[in-house]
Amino acid sequence: MRSRVAYSREQVAKGHPVATVARTMRISRQAIYRRPRPRTHPQSRKAPDELERAIVEVAQENPTDGYRMVAAMASRALGRPVNRKRVLRVMRQHELIQRRRREPRRSRPGYFRVSRPDELWHLDLTSIWVAEHGWCYLMAAIDCCTREVAGWSLDIRCRAEEAASLIERASAVRGVVPGQLTLGTDNGSCFTARRTTEVMRSLGITHRRGGYRDPESQAFIESWFGRLKRREVWLSEYETIEDARLAIGDYVDRYHDRPHSMLVYRTPNEVAAAWREGHSVQSSAV
Repeated sequence: MRSRVAYSREQVAKGHPVATVARTMRISRQAIYRRPRPRTHPQSRKAPDELERAIVEVAQENPTDGYRMVAAMASRALGRPVNRKRVLRVMRQHELIQRRRREPRRSRPGYFRVSRPDELWHLDLTSIWVAEHGWCYLMAAIDCCTREVAGWSLDIRCRAEEAASLIERASAVRGVVPGQLTLGTDNGSCFTARRTTEVMRSLGITHRRGGYRDPESQAFIESWFGRLKRREVWLSEYETIEDARLAIGDYVDRYHDRPHSMLVYRTPNEVAAAWREGHSVQSSAV
């Protein structure tokens, strides 16, 4: 093909009609007229600036987070707003995007509208492997308003004694008064045992049990457990239960100062402080 085009151009240069030459050589006239430009070297990519370096650093330190959370954390690190589209573009260039399939949500009855802190907690437990004891059990309660972890404990057993002790300790630390709190749990034996229900009754806590085989009824604490395992548990190996307690305690402290997508990328500590400040202002006005 290239040789025919070159020969056709030579004939046109000698004065032969373009249409006749193209028809004879069975090529298009456009091929004769076209003058290809020499290829130029692609422009070298600009050196990464401060923003790009911050985005890459945050994304590498938090590989399980999406670009929206990375944008929020990079904005806090730099002290100025960061464009989400820029974050998404940088993460794609550096292959830091992890795609996860989202299952469709089904509609559920029994919606509970939370309007203040310490109105609804979700309490649940999960298992964590510790080399010293094997499977240990992490029990935790989360405030569905501020997303604070109201209390947690890691023990080698998950009896009603551990559940009741956690409820009593968390209620005392948070200053819960009778009639203030509703505690949502599943139908596990440690949460429905007589010892646990008696403790809740003595503290004036309303017990709200979820449906059978329905983990979405404890969506807040289930979500927190999932992120805890992706960010801490699955990345670590615990030799003793004290090692696990120290690591989980450090994670809980970091979590309270970490932006939360459902809190408009504010931290649980910031939301709790805003509620306390608003309550103190109302009290002084009265």
